[in-house]
Amino acid sequence: MGKVKVKKKCCRSTPRCKSCPVVVLLKAREKAAKKAAKQERKKEKKKGKKKTAA
Repeated sequence: MGKVKVKKKCCRSTPRCKSCPVVVLLKAREKAAKKAAKQERKKEKKKGKKKTAA
């Protein structure tokens, strides 16, 4: 997959372009939140298995 080339400064166009730093940062934040939620679910699932096995 190719990476998006990010501009240094936002041009304030409407709608924002894909290389806008605002858009890229929002997507990165969303991706990080999804990853954290997935890890949290994995931990909960692991804890649940330990309790039932004991």
